[in-house]
Amino acid sequence: MTPVDTSKMYSEIITLLDHSMDDIEAYVPPEVINKMCKKSLAVDTTATIHTKETRSDSKVEQGKKGTIHRHSAVKQGEEASAQHGNIIFVPEKICNLAVDFAINQISRDIENPEVLRIGISGRDAIRVTSQLKNLPQIRKMFHVVVQVRASSYSTIADIEKHIAAQSGNSTLSRQEVDKLLRGTNFLIIVDYIHESINMSHVGTNWWNSKNIQKIVSTTRLQKAHRRMTVDLEIRMEDHLLSWKLFCMNVGKVVRSSHIQGVAIDVVERCCGHLLAIVLMGRALKEVNDVSIWKHASHALCVCPTSQMKDSILFNALAFICEQLGSKTNCVKHCALNMDKEGMDKVHLIQRWIKDGLIGTVGEGEVIVEDLLNAFLLESSQNGVSVRMRDEIREELGNLFGPKLNPPVLNLGGKGLTMPPNDEAWEEAGEICLMNNELFELPDSPNCPQLRVLLLQANPFLTVPPEVGELSNLEVLDFEGTEIISLPMDVGKLSKLTCLKLSFYGEDRDERKNNRSTSIIPHNVIGKLLQLEELSIDVNPDDERWNGIVKNIIKEVCSLKELKVLKLYLPEIVLLNDFMWNEIPFLSLSRFSFIVGGHLKCIISRLPRETTFEFKKQKRCLKYVNGEDIPVEIKEVLQHATALFLDRHLTLTKLSEFGIENMKKLEVCVLGECKEIQTLVDGAEINKQEDNARDVNEDTVLGSLQYLSIHYMKNLRSFWKGPVQKGCLSSLKSLALHTCPQLTTIFTLDLLENLNILEELVIENCPKINSLVTHELPAEEIQLCSIEHLPKLKKISLHYMHELVSISSGLCIAPKVEWMSFYGCPNLKTLSPMDVSSSNLKGIIGEVDWWNELTGNVQPENLDSIFVPVEGATELMNQLQKLVISFSTEAKEKPSQHPVSKRNKPVFCSTEKHFPPNMFSSSTCTTSAIESVNVGNLIYHLIGCINFSKIGIRLRRLPEQVPLFAGKRNEVATLWTGS
Repeated sequence: MTPVDTSKMYSEIITLLDHSMDDIEAYVPPEVINKMCKKSLAVDTTATIHTKETRSDSKVEQGKKGTIHRHSAVKQGEEASAQHGNIIFVPEKICNLAVDFAINQISRDIENPEVLRIGISGRDAIRVTSQLKNLPQIRKMFHVVVQVRASSYSTIADIEKHIAAQSGNSTLSRQEVDKLLRGTNFLIIVDYIHESINMSHVGTNWWNSKNIQKIVSTTRLQKAHRRMTVDLEIRMEDHLLSWKLFCMNVGKVVRSSHIQGVAIDVVERCCGHLLAIVLMGRALKEVNDVSIWKHASHALCVCPTSQMKDSILFNALAFICEQLGSKTNCVKHCALNMDKEGMDKVHLIQRWIKDGLIGTVGEGEVIVEDLLNAFLLESSQNGVSVRMRDEIREELGNLFGPKLNPPVLNLGGKGLTMPPNDEAWEEAGEICLMNNELFELPDSPNCPQLRVLLLQANPFLTVPPEVGELSNLEVLDFEGTEIISLPMDVGKLSKLTCLKLSFYGEDRDERKNNRSTSIIPHNVIGKLLQLEELSIDVNPDDERWNGIVKNIIKEVCSLKELKVLKLYLPEIVLLNDFMWNEIPFLSLSRFSFIVGGHLKCIISRLPRETTFEFKKQKRCLKYVNGEDIPVEIKEVLQHATALFLDRHLTLTKLSEFGIENMKKLEVCVLGECKEIQTLVDGAEINKQEDNARDVNEDTVLGSLQYLSIHYMKNLRSFWKGPVQKGCLSSLKSLALHTCPQLTTIFTLDLLENLNILEELVIENCPKINSLVTHELPAEEIQLCSIEHLPKLKKISLHYMHELVSISSGLCIAPKVEWMSFYGCPNLKTLSPMDVSSSNLKGIIGEVDWWNELTGNVQPENLDSIFVPVEGATELMNQLQKLVISFSTEAKEKPSQHPVSKRNKPVFCSTEKHFPPNMFSSSTCTTSAIESVNVGNLIYHLIGCINFSKIGIRLRRLPEQVPLFAGKRNEVATLWTGS
């Protein structure tokens, strides 16, 4: 194999290693992060190091997996670690590269005045210091360079005496040596340190901020550094991450003697680029053909024909797409058509079929799964949707764009204030300019091939009349652009199939003066006969819309191809215009209607996940500031899958809309409906069934999966009266926020129906004293063996001042994984029935509350999973991340090793950068991060942290390891409170 020119690689590596802390969890498996955050390799229960060396060091704990021992099958200088039960061999060439990385890392910080003590741990640490001291720049920089062996001495004084002797000052007194070293630049290397000596006390009288002075210590075991404060800690194993990550993704094939040499080349040519390493590993998994491996290695070295932002990733993707064959067309479609937020999986497959890329849904499902396994796509929204990482999309755009006929011009999110030049418009078939700051488009664009123009989220954009000259345009997206009015000439776009408009900007005075008297000219929409999708967002304060909306409805009704419609209807009677024109709601595959006074404040008060859950539904109805129960609303509700009832003025029960009209309802959001006292009155339903047998008791909100209730000042009970069989039987998530009069949530009869409820959130409901209301005597409760809410995984109870019991003695939530308590001062005990789940991963709460708990369950037994919070802001930030991570199923039970209640860590990790399909294990053991930069304090909570593992001190993270590069000063301390 050709030797690696590491000096040439350094500049490339420095350019490529720009991963932020959020990127850590995106590419690095949790067990590797866990291992990197261990206090000591000696207590690492997941790794075994094998070398041909023989060592009989009594100080190395025998029987532990960090122990060095003989292994005849491994070549000298190679090591292996166990991951997922497999051995990952690290060849000598990779070890050499790790040494070079470590030396370069030290060299970059050598003049940093904040870095005085440097600790190097792990195998090959001595190689690092031996090469470091002989570098010409080191010899030139330091007047005194000394290397001593600490294991030969038993006291600090002996070590300092030997350092003085090595520097040629053995005849001087200690005070004279101190004075001499204070006045010079020195590099002192202390090898083979051991735990019995606190190296922090070495050279305490030598420091002088005016000089460049460093003490570098080395040890085979990291635990030796625990007794000293180091400003930069280098663990040699961290620099082997790229190879280990590659091996974990590529599998056992890398062990083949025919493959391993080429595999080393592939990793080296990825230059530490973690995403490229994962992608190449996935692409070469189970590939035994050496010629393909050699081609992969060669592909990574190809110079792109044009300057790419990320040539390593570009080359990796080019190789992968070449191997995918016909599936590449589906990848190209995703790269060029998928929104940043992703796309519904079913909708994506339908688009592939429509575009002739595949033939059947089954074929599409197989391809989606293959692309997920290849890490070209990521799963989101509990597997309902898929998305593509931004960096992959950008480089695929570079890869496919020039080959398309016509090409794609992808300039989204570039911060542009001016549009691309006229020449670019002439050649492009698709132009992506979303998320910029454009003010205008070209006055006379010549775009004979342009089919798609995406302009979303350009808040200052105005639209020239010449846009009507884009005769071949099929998709025109102005969503989020806050345009003033639509030009008349848009009506010329006869091939348009998708039109998204947004007139929802601020009504600034300077824009008022320039705006047209009509927001959309007469009959512009009616001329677009090929429209399949129409979305119009408007500012409810814009009176121009009120004047034309009736005509717009008439024009919409003439669009026979329309399948998707989004409109704001300021008055209920406008729904009648749809009825009179005989527009069947069933012909619309998706619709979103906002009916009534359109106020913005309630949306902003809702949690983002609630708003998102509502908006992602296929057929949405938002009814604002309503009175009574209009027939028109009932008719639309029959076809809706999502209802948002915002500030209804007279409704006292949700069931007044008619249970028969809500059979298809899957999502329901209620906000500030001041007269509602209960959701459903079971007695009234029974009366309706007696009078009219057309109401099926099994369909009483039987399809409802997500229910979120907010700011309901008169809500007394969740359900009133008898409970019918099957009601709410599909409910998966229930949230109750700020209901000051609510006293009753669950009754025994209702609990029997909630067999698939997974998440329960209750906040600011001060009158609730228990989640379950019943009148069973104590002796019956003791005999009751029924486990209620068998699928419940998450319980959040916040600001419930009268709460004294969770379950009133009943056994609920036997599989709960997360519990969160805050502002519940009267909840003095957690009974065994409350915390009986063997799946319990974490209990979030205030430290004082936790310490004062009494009862049958002692907090000490649960300390290992307790997550302390000190304020509401920290609580909400952690819970927000917990909501995201809730979909990731952990496979490892939490350890029972206790964590001191004195520790109050801030937890780190983000699920959005931790795709569940990337690694075979989704259990993350991570650590608290306390940034020394005054900037952002990183604190997130991942839903599968093993809290028993928290407890690390790491002063400085390796810059040269891709894991931490680019955040050297911002993420500087892994904290334990040790």
